[in-house]
Amino acid sequence: MPRTDDQRGMMVAVETAIILPVLLGVVGLLIVLATHALAQMTVTSAASQAARAASIERDTATATSSARAVAASTLVESGTACRTSSVTVNTAGLRAPLGSPASVAVTVTCTVDFGVGLPGFPQTRTLTATKTSPVDTYRSRR
Repeated sequence: MPRTDDQRGMMVAVETAIILPVLLGVVGLLIVLATHALAQMTVTSAASQAARAASIERDTATATSSARAVAASTLVESGTACRTSSVTVNTAGLRAPLGSPASVAVTVTCTVDFGVGLPGFPQTRTLTATKTSPVDTYRSRR
């Protein structure tokens, strides 16, 4: 028995009702994954640049302020909007005696807003990256 136009229209509506939420879920997942990957790369880059900036300073106070400024500017310049962020600087390497190998470590933490309001998807995620940079072994330190 052939189907009528009404039956065909009903089948199209049912198929659309099933497929549309799946497509929206896939699009939402892609947005979350892409945002997460880009934000993680930015946080890692901020930690790396901040560690480098701290390692070329001669004292701990200047190294800490330099690392925090560089990390903040890297996050802002990349367009990554952190709800909250923090920068922790370990400047123990700047207090090491001359001639001994040392390094400075910086940890950047950023809570990223994904901007996807779909059920089952996270609204935010806290990303963290820690990077180290060597301190010049024979450079004077304070």
